[in-house]
Amino acid sequence: MNSHKLKQHKSTRVSNNGNGNKSREDSAGRDDDDMKKSSSSSSGADCTASMSKSKSKKNKSKRKRANSNASDAASSDISDKPISSNSNDNESDNSPTPADSDSNNIMSNSFAAIQPPLSPSILSFLTTTPYNFPTPTPVQSTTIPLFLTHHDVFVRAVTGSGKTLAFLIPVVEMILRRTSLLKKNQVGALILEPTRELARQTYTVTIILRRGPSAVSRDLQQFAKLQSDIVIGTPGRVDDVLTRYENIDVSQLEVLILDESDVLLDMGFEVTLTSILSRLPRMRRTGLFSATNTSGVKRLCVKSGMRNPVVVDVAINAMHNDDRKMGAEDCEQQLVPTSKQQQQQQATPSSLTNYYIVCPLDEKLSRLLSFLHQHSSEKVIIFFLTCACVEYYSTVLKELMPPCKGYEYEALHGKLVQKRREKTMERFRERKNDEAGQDNNNNNSSVAVGSALLCTDVAARGLDVPDISWTVQFDAPVDPSSYVHRVGRSARAGRTGKSLVFLTRKEEAYVDFLRLRKVPLRELPDEEVCKPPSTEDAGDANGDGVKTLLSAETSSEQTTAKRIIKSSAGPAVFVPDVLPTIRNYVLKDRDILEKGTKAYTSYIRAYKEHHCNFVFRFASLDLGLLATSFSLLRLPKMPELRDKQLPNFTPAGPEINIHSIPFKDKTREAARQKRLQAELAAGGKNAKQIKAEQRAAERIAKSKERRAAEIAKGRNPHKKKGKQQQIFDEWDELAKEERLYKKLRSKKISKEEYDELMFGGKNKTGGDGGSSGSDADSDE
Repeated sequence: MNSHKLKQHKSTRVSNNGNGNKSREDSAGRDDDDMKKSSSSSSGADCTASMSKSKSKKNKSKRKRANSNASDAASSDISDKPISSNSNDNESDNSPTPADSDSNNIMSNSFAAIQPPLSPSILSFLTTTPYNFPTPTPVQSTTIPLFLTHHDVFVRAVTGSGKTLAFLIPVVEMILRRTSLLKKNQVGALILEPTRELARQTYTVTIILRRGPSAVSRDLQQFAKLQSDIVIGTPGRVDDVLTRYENIDVSQLEVLILDESDVLLDMGFEVTLTSILSRLPRMRRTGLFSATNTSGVKRLCVKSGMRNPVVVDVAINAMHNDDRKMGAEDCEQQLVPTSKQQQQQQATPSSLTNYYIVCPLDEKLSRLLSFLHQHSSEKVIIFFLTCACVEYYSTVLKELMPPCKGYEYEALHGKLVQKRREKTMERFRERKNDEAGQDNNNNNSSVAVGSALLCTDVAARGLDVPDISWTVQFDAPVDPSSYVHRVGRSARAGRTGKSLVFLTRKEEAYVDFLRLRKVPLRELPDEEVCKPPSTEDAGDANGDGVKTLLSAETSSEQTTAKRIIKSSAGPAVFVPDVLPTIRNYVLKDRDILEKGTKAYTSYIRAYKEHHCNFVFRFASLDLGLLATSFSLLRLPKMPELRDKQLPNFTPAGPEINIHSIPFKDKTREAARQKRLQAELAAGGKNAKQIKAEQRAAERIAKSKERRAAEIAKGRNPHKKKGKQQQIFDEWDELAKEERLYKKLRSKKISKEEYDELMFGGKNKTGGDGGSSGSDADSDE
């Protein structure tokens, strides 16, 4: 929770005939009639704003007529003048309108023209450095007058359209207009955000952030010191403070804001939000803001304590076109729509171009890395399905060759501690695409250096990071509404941007699903190296429909080593296969082994929860190919894999002793060895399995040593023996090992003597390790 006292504006408070304080009678006098929706569109513009308001039973009163006039004024402000296409996609910045010789026209499309008028201090803030907002965006010019004339609002607008300022400006204005000052522990506004990152970002837009510890006690100390008027926080933190502490008085609360309301009002937040609402005064103004078209508007409004709110729906009007055949120039907004039949609303900013590619599961990482190499100078956000997937891929990508010198990967997900999350976002925000390196002669280099943020949906909503060129969805989101929020991290504030989503052949229907939800998608251009050739035979494809040339051998080493990954960029262009390299990393570092197993299990469980289960069918998911894509050595123990035949996965042979794979971190490895010895000493089923696997690996290693010794003596180790002789030799070896092991257990011989007799003095068990019977049992 972050807060700050707006002391610098106290001298600018004005009395506006009772409008400074919230009109309690206005809220109490509203009835519960159904909302009647009306719409008005900009003439020759690319966006529409629809506002719905109920009919009042007391529409003859002066107050009601005043409110109606204010609403009509806001509506006419939209419909009577054209809106710049750039301003529609602006959140943290406003693009200036073209110069006009008529000063009246310029002033009519400015913050100074908003009615009721804004305070001089706010106008000064908006028009000076570092913000310099000359004109409001459509969502701002519509919402601010309604909010300031005692209306509850439900606002939906595309990502990057300026929703944050649309509620922050009226929130500050309401507090400045109060005729009676708030007391020390009283707050005038409460803003709830779904994530900590978004709460902190909103806080920095409100004031210049004053960094400090995030503990509850420190936050409350800061609140008491600064005498805050506005509190910004996540539902969990706010509910905790209101429940356990008495430092904050919300009895004089003017306004409640629910940003990303479709998430805050979801079932996951229902209990917490209900607890918060029960402590707030009913006579308040409430604003709900979201980038997605949420169904059940009335239910959400009732849940948040709103009565007859004005519904503001600012959407993009694009010409109806076949997205499969659109050119790049067709992506621009059409400023003059022709007819209603030719128009369609678009759920994403018009300056954003959405692409997709279709490839098998075990090619996704190779193609992703190829994409990053081709766009090494750009800043990219990559979304994954689970926190464990982010951990695994961030570790693996840092081990592989970076796209360019100085390229950085950052990982962000909800299970990281708060300090790491803050540091990660701080580093990624400060990273500049045009950062110049230096050559050996200390001369400035013109080569730009990019960076990538690997994250879950914790970074999907509201975060405003400058210069994001691409948003890549390595995994499609569980909730389809998250797609719009994910791609909205690019093409913000009127800038251009691109997005890319990876799909398998059996998931390709997701493209049509998104088009039905007004998200235009097209195939990635052929010049992108990561794109598979469109001429591939779809019938030979490992179950995914994209042909991959693989070795017919059953050995996993041979399969991955001989695989050819083709590219649409040309017949002589190939995508390097990174799976053999990652497999070598797995054999040397237990950290990658365990992270891969956790990512695999978490991916399966998340995939089963897909809301679009008619597209993402778990029964169609190739679990074997998925295991190969995570470079697993063995399958984990989980119910979803019981009695499953996985032809596209070959586990590691008995010659690989998984329990001997160490951590590179010596401290972690020492702790693991200690746990292992305790587990083996305790016995039990797991210990027996570990020992059996160790003995099998040792037998194979010993056999290889004997063959090497025979070769050194000039003998032919491959000379075939009689079948009966081979059986006798094998039984002799097993009997010898069994006798020695029984002597060791009965303490007739020492461990050193056992090693001497078994291995000729070479202790091969010192490197054994593992916390369970398989590589999947760790921490699961």
